[in-house]
Amino acid sequence: MGLVSELRRRNVLRMVVLYVVAAWLIMQVAEVLIGLAKLPDWVGTATLGLLAVGFPIALIFSWFYELTPEGISLEKDVAPGESITDITGRRLDFVVISLLSAAVILFAWHTWWTPEPPERSVAVLPFVPMTSGEDDGYFADGLTEEILNALAQLPELNVTARTSSFFFKGQDIPVPEIAARLNVAHIVEGSVRRDGERLRITSQLVRAADGFHLWSQAYDRASEDIFAVQQDIAENIAEALNVVLDDNARQRMRNVGIRDVEAFIAYQKGVAAYNKAHEVHDYSNGLAIANVYFDRVLEAVPGLTAARLMKVDSVGHNHQRIVSGWRDEEYPGEAQDVLAALREEYDLAWRLSQPGNQRDILDLERTLFSNDWSRLPAKIRKAMQPGECTQLHWTADVIPQLGWAEQVAAKAREALACDPMEPNANAYLVWSLIWAGDAEGALQGIEQAKKRGVTFNSWDRYVATLAAGRAGDAMAMAMASPGNIELRKIERETLVGDTAMARQMATEYWSKPNVSYWSSLAVAATVGDREKANQMAALIDAFPGSAVVLSVINSMCFCGAMFDLEAAPNYKARIEEADFPWPPPKRIDFPIKTW
Repeated sequence: MGLVSELRRRNVLRMVVLYVVAAWLIMQVAEVLIGLAKLPDWVGTATLGLLAVGFPIALIFSWFYELTPEGISLEKDVAPGESITDITGRRLDFVVISLLSAAVILFAWHTWWTPEPPERSVAVLPFVPMTSGEDDGYFADGLTEEILNALAQLPELNVTARTSSFFFKGQDIPVPEIAARLNVAHIVEGSVRRDGERLRITSQLVRAADGFHLWSQAYDRASEDIFAVQQDIAENIAEALNVVLDDNARQRMRNVGIRDVEAFIAYQKGVAAYNKAHEVHDYSNGLAIANVYFDRVLEAVPGLTAARLMKVDSVGHNHQRIVSGWRDEEYPGEAQDVLAALREEYDLAWRLSQPGNQRDILDLERTLFSNDWSRLPAKIRKAMQPGECTQLHWTADVIPQLGWAEQVAAKAREALACDPMEPNANAYLVWSLIWAGDAEGALQGIEQAKKRGVTFNSWDRYVATLAAGRAGDAMAMAMASPGNIELRKIERETLVGDTAMARQMATEYWSKPNVSYWSSLAVAATVGDREKANQMAALIDAFPGSAVVLSVINSMCFCGAMFDLEAAPNYKARIEEADFPWPPPKRIDFPIKTW
């Protein structure tokens, strides 16, 4: 009898198929359960290891043993006439077919099933400029954003926010794929041609599922008619999506527009400069350029909250650079003057903004830079209430470590529901999940963002991996992490347990000229030099408005308290006023840091 025939007779081949299919299904179920129960990754690895060990055991068992009416017996002890291997084989066939069917269904679900987007959902893609005048591209972007903002005033519609819509600018990606990544059912496309004082604008509303044009229109108008055109486009899109427009709805749509062509273009130039400054981390010069444009816009439209929020970012970064020791004061008292300008910008933005959740967040953030945090918890509770498409800035850096991590994560998810490509919201979700003790959830958030096309820097993955307790994996990616590469090297030595080398490298680092207080504090905490950490914290604490900066520094370590609260009396006063818990939880454990 041939070997293959004998393998068939003893049902060994059926066992191979059965075991492989069952193992695959077990791993799929394990993956889901690990995610739901937030179990460590080693559980999945151990499950795979056990299944691998069990495979040869199952084959050996099926070769030497046989199932009989009396139970399991050695194959050699079963008389040929009493063998029921053919019956057992048919039963195994039935089990294999059942498991294969389950596997096919599960595979198809993973491959093809995606949640259906809301029927009344739309993304307005950047209109394409068909002429190459100096400002034609900005003009087209402005038209796009005005239509988007008008549609966003209709609560019946889910409208993808600007960052995500503009993410696809200039990319040759099919409409169905864009719609899937943004989870919308419809896409608006268009083009703009400028010829002197004449405009030709085309626009169409496309149903993503089948590419059907629900509405399209071409406009030949004078330049001064641009605002009437964008209003007409927005209203036609809304009506095509079965949104009933009454006079109040139409008025809301008109109220959000920038009714000034020069301001219309200047705003787009400011946004472009703002985004570029953040891409290359040129916060000093790049944001100053952006603010020149925003000042022009705010002269025409003082209540444009988006422009004020971006403008205040420049002042905030300037204050942070001085307080953190990244640069010296240009004159005595510069830090106080910059803080005063920051407070003024926040107060103005808050006073001129419309009532709603974004205004509550502005109230919270201006309070962060005040000298009184006694009302901060109440303002946090108000700001963390559900809102629509709101933006967090300093709030997301400061409060997660102080007991509000889950609330910040919820606000980040809320922002991502309408702006899934927004980089800050994606980052804040990851950081807040780490502070909430869900490092595995943070890593999943990074993976989900990457599937949408969002680029995460390796630092986020590095700290999330450290917080998940996988120091070995984190060290492998440490050197690719952006930022202070010397700090990454020092962290690596602490993680491998070379205390002497880590402290020697720290001493050498501190001896270099122009080393900031921020990085010196981070190094001191990493190598467990409590005295040095307290010294750096005291230097930062001496600056006005330093509570936010100390919170941000501590937040980005994820290592509990980087310094003793008594070393920073101003910060201590703010923490005690708000009755915040101290010390923060330790999410990353550097072995030499014992406090």
